[in-house]
Amino acid sequence: MIRPMSDEDRGRIAARYPRRKPVDILVAVVAVAALVAAISVVVVAGVQRSNPPVAAMVRQFDVTSPQEIAVTIVVQRTDPGQAATCSLFAQAVSYEYVGELDVEVPPGTETLTTVSLTMKTLKQATSVSVERCLING
Repeated sequence: MIRPMSDEDRGRIAARYPRRKPVDILVAVVAVAALVAAISVVVVAGVQRSNPPVAAMVRQFDVTSPQEIAVTIVVQRTDPGQAATCSLFAQAVSYEYVGELDVEVPPGTETLTTVSLTMKTLKQATSVSVERCLING
């Protein structure tokens, strides 16, 4: 059987759980507003960065000699009428950079542009990567 609460019980509970002050409510409101603002910033930044104006990937590469590789990249631009520059880097089996090349992609009419090129290396490359692509101007 449950006994009714006495005045002593109510006093003990009130002492343990004091009433909220207006400052506590204000702090909670400010904390929630800051959390909503932070989430909004993350969402906006994610949407903007998920669709860059230019992106590229290595489609294929062939090692033609210890000092040269043939590379084919595919460049995607949201506005194909703008020229772009992509930086390629070749790495050796030891992960050191053995070649570097900035590729100019001229304006065109297609959003996907395939570019084939030859890249000089200091020693035999085992991989090629696109580090960054930027719209010119």
